[in-house]
Amino acid sequence: MAEQTAASSKTSNDSSVDDVLPRQINAATRSIHTHLNRLILARLPLALPPKSQSPDIYATGLQRIAPIYLSFESLWRDIVDLQPLEASQAIDHRVFSALKHLYMPDMLRTQSLRDDLSCLLHKPLEEVDDVLEHLEGLQLHRFLQHFEQTCAVKPHVLIAYAWVMYMALFNGGRWIRAQLLAAKDSSWRLSTFDRDSESAEVDPSFGLAFWHFPGDEDGEDIKNEFKARLNDIEGLLDVEQRQDIVDEAMSIFKYLAFLVGELDEIVAVKPLPASSNPPSTAWSRLLVKHLLPLGMVELFCVFLYWIRTSRWYGSIMAPRRRNESTDDNRKRR
Repeated sequence: MAEQTAASSKTSNDSSVDDVLPRQINAATRSIHTHLNRLILARLPLALPPKSQSPDIYATGLQRIAPIYLSFESLWRDIVDLQPLEASQAIDHRVFSALKHLYMPDMLRTQSLRDDLSCLLHKPLEEVDDVLEHLEGLQLHRFLQHFEQTCAVKPHVLIAYAWVMYMALFNGGRWIRAQLLAAKDSSWRLSTFDRDSESAEVDPSFGLAFWHFPGDEDGEDIKNEFKARLNDIEGLLDVEQRQDIVDEAMSIFKYLAFLVGELDEIVAVKPLPASSNPPSTAWSRLLVKHLLPLGMVELFCVFLYWIRTSRWYGSIMAPRRRNESTDDNRKRR
């Protein structure tokens, strides 16, 4: 039914809409997309050898991205599972047809994210769900709140989430996957409750399922089918709805950039293994986080406090205090 509606609307509305929406999104987001790519590429080496010999930093980043996928995929699944009568009462029928036609189970990342985090955090799936539910972070919560509020009145913007979040995996995500696979092969030792490190070496997707798609074409067939279906449904969307989708794509990139900034703060204060956290790094983090924002007066006060409380100060002042005490005793006599 959704496929028929999409096809008939496409021929009856405007044949010139072919592939317009993806080009509109890409044109509108080009600048901020480039900015986000640079942020990610500049930080990825921090999660890989030789900077990091464990997947801990990567797992921290994956935890911040996972709730975005889980949220929009859950809502999308709830919509397409609606019965016709329920759908007619809850959502515009053309939007419902568009979302139903575009929905592809092989694209979904929820289960692969849960499996990866179970492996990386060495926790059962139930505990992974609990970790994701109680994540802290102002920018993450603002993003999720924005998503819920926007989709409640404009469910068609789910198309923006699908395009941005899935196409990222098929494009730059391929290169990122290669870097993570190399790190996994050289340094990471992954295991779960039902599989050990030996099985991880045989299965390249073990611990990195998020970056892999089912089938023999490494997801290329899925990507092409998704693009074709998006092309099918463009006739179901009016001009205002398409603009909503473009605007939401801009918002997605903006919030993702905010998440990267928040991750910088989280990783900076998160305890790391001694081998990867030398004193110079710890002092530089202290300097950036606490001392640089201070003015000269405050810095001088911090310096005085450090002197008064240091062992160096005590070793110098102790003999002087003993001499002063001796002189006082002599005067009393």
